[in-house]
Amino acid sequence: MQRLFLFFYQFRAFIFFVLLEIASVWLIVKNNRFQSAAFFNSTNKYAAKAMSVSNSVVEFVNLRKVNEDLAQENARLNFLYTQLQHQKDDSIAGPYQLDSAVSGRFQFQVAKVINNSTSKFNNYLTLDKGTADGIQPRMGVISPEGVVGRVLYCSEHFSTVASILHLKMQFSIKFKKTGEIGSAKWSGYNAREIDLIDVPPHINLQKGDTIVTSSYNPFYPEGIMVGTVKDFSQKSGSSGFYENVDVALATDFYKLSYVYIVSNKLIAEQDSLEQHTETAVVPD
Repeated sequence: MQRLFLFFYQFRAFIFFVLLEIASVWLIVKNNRFQSAAFFNSTNKYAAKAMSVSNSVVEFVNLRKVNEDLAQENARLNFLYTQLQHQKDDSIAGPYQLDSAVSGRFQFQVAKVINNSTSKFNNYLTLDKGTADGIQPRMGVISPEGVVGRVLYCSEHFSTVASILHLKMQFSIKFKKTGEIGSAKWSGYNAREIDLIDVPPHINLQKGDTIVTSSYNPFYPEGIMVGTVKDFSQKSGSSGFYENVDVALATDFYKLSYVYIVSNKLIAEQDSLEQHTETAVVPD
């Protein structure tokens, strides 16, 4: 306290001068209409600028929360879209009606990507959700743009995902235009492309054809975007399979931020039945 008094005493002349200047400005503004109008117009202008900057800062701080809310809403819409897509499958002929448990078997949970690799032969992502959030190995992972990969390992609060940019990752795809089924696998070189495997010659393959996930995947809903055909060639001979079918990926792995972990509620039932079938003896 004594130092504070000493400070005011040492700079008393300067402080008194500043107070006189403030009083002078106040008297001029109060007693002159022109100066008063100019002063208030200027203060309003700078106050508006300060308010604008303040609002921008608040909006930027809240941007992460907005993104999280949008991701949660997209997860809910993905669930509803998947149900609707199965219920209105144009390829279904006759009076067939899909079981509601099957059409609603996929559930979506938002996760944030906290680590990601794209330059290796076997690339991985790390997500901020783990077993405490109900995440388990083999769950599918998609982005708002398309397929991402599958959950490989989980700890309590984190999960690692083998992305489709992985030499051992192969999954079933479908040509959206024709409904033909095929397989996709990464070649290990370009993080923006993936290859189609053993595409039969009867498919009228064209550049720009849309490739989506097929119903043969228990990890992803049918119809999730994979990419579009970028280039291809065909083996010699009329019956030669297509080769070097390059698909431009819909998912940009360089910009992944939020993803959706896909849980198939019926996958254990399906796996158990298929394993039992493989070991069963067919009766005569």
